[in-house]
Amino acid sequence: MKRTILLADDSPTIRRLVRQTFAEGSYEIVEVSNGEAAIKRLDEVRPSIVLADIYMPGKNGYEVCSHVRNHPTLRDIPVVLLVGAFDAFDEEVARQSGATANITKPFEPGALIELVKSLAPVEEEPEPEPVQMPVQMIDEEDRVAEPEPEIELKLEEKTPAPAPEPAPVPVPPSSAPPASEDLLGLETIFKDEPEAAGGITEEDIDRIADRVIQRLSAQVIESIAWDIVPDITEKIVREELKRIDES
Repeated sequence: MKRTILLADDSPTIRRLVRQTFAEGSYEIVEVSNGEAAIKRLDEVRPSIVLADIYMPGKNGYEVCSHVRNHPTLRDIPVVLLVGAFDAFDEEVARQSGATANITKPFEPGALIELVKSLAPVEEEPEPEPVQMPVQMIDEEDRVAEPEPEIELKLEEKTPAPAPEPAPVPVPPSSAPPASEDLLGLETIFKDEPEAAGGITEEDIDRIADRVIQRLSAQVIESIAWDIVPDITEKIVREELKRIDES
């Protein structure tokens, strides 16, 4: 909460100095230039402290101080007399007028602030007390049982069984007849004839070729293509081409 200072001085320099000294403080300055104006503003302002120059036009600072002390409701307001460096200060008159203190001009701003704060301290606003919420007691019967912590069971990780290997795909038996099977009926041709001393003759080759032509099929060619000697194979192909041309 701000306090109010009633300043009475005919010097503009002193008034500006006081105004600047309390510019950022917690005091509000009300300025007048003479004693009569100070007395008129007293009831209106109702200041927290009065600063009055001892030499002013009209009523001086001593007279302003006497008026304050004779006031029915404001007589307890502190009054500080402002004394010039070359002014004659009368201590007895100051005491009789009821002056609270005096300070010499020009003064240090810090000294004036300390003097004013000692006579009219700023009232700090009390901090609001924290509101305490009432504590409600809970009976044992009304107490809600806290849930027991759940126990998490960890299942043992089972190693997955290896995938079964795929069953081997059965390979179908080859359709080729056994090597021992007489597909061309050559055994019938040579069954009753003795083995020639010189091996297979040209006549035998012709007879084998005729028999092959008679029984020629895709299965037979596939089975014997890689088993018959190259000469016989060539002979078969030649005879077949010859037969096709004649037909």
